[in-house]
Amino acid sequence: MRRLLLCGLLAFWANALAAQATPRSGTSPLAPRSSANAPKSETPAPSRTSEMSAPPPPPYYAPPSPHYRPERAYAEPPMRIAPSPRQNYEPEPRWRENPAPYRPARAQETPAVAVQWLTLEEALERAKSERRKIFIDFYTDWCGWCKRMDATTFSDTAVARYLNDKYYPVKFNAEASEEVIFQNKAYSLRREGARSYHELAIELLNGRLGFPTLVFLDENLSTIQAIPGYREPDQLFKILNYFGTDSHKTTPWEIYEQKFNRQR
Repeated sequence: MRRLLLCGLLAFWANALAAQATPRSGTSPLAPRSSANAPKSETPAPSRTSEMSAPPPPPYYAPPSPHYRPERAYAEPPMRIAPSPRQNYEPEPRWRENPAPYRPARAQETPAVAVQWLTLEEALERAKSERRKIFIDFYTDWCGWCKRMDATTFSDTAVARYLNDKYYPVKFNAEASEEVIFQNKAYSLRREGARSYHELAIELLNGRLGFPTLVFLDENLSTIQAIPGYREPDQLFKILNYFGTDSHKTTPWEIYEQKFNRQR
């Protein structure tokens, strides 16, 4: 009887030890986890209790503050100080009560300069006291390019100023009927074909009657050159400088024009 009890006891202990040694999942506890299923980082989630479900209530009730609104700046009219009664009091001018709107300052424009045209007689008379070259613009009343040159080229400030400073500018109507004395010789109107032209224009233009034509005379009243056709302000300004500085005596026009363009 004692042997039976002892064998039963030993069998019960053996079964109990075997159950503790075998894992429930059926795998070995030392087997490594698969790297594919292993998470990259894990943090234990804190156990949430009912006390952490909401922040603690404030010790007292604070009413919600209203939305912030900036204060408005009220533009009040300036205070007018009542003038003290004086015998020689003069009221303020009206422009102070209603000032003009602000306008940015503009760059002061250079005042326009006009060519001071002379007659041939006036230019010859001034050349007796102050020797200068004479610039003659031969034109006609029916010449459209002459009128355009007056409106564009001769109205240019740089051209007009240079003509007034360095030359005696003369405007000569090639169909004028007045008699002119030039170099101790009288010139009058002459008929050429269907029209009549002044003999001075025929001589200074060498018989090539095209208008406008610009004639340059030196200080001795000798013809430097007659240049036919319309000229832009920049073109005429270069020509005026070329003859005005006597560069035509030493430098060909092509070289002078290149130097002039580089300097501008």
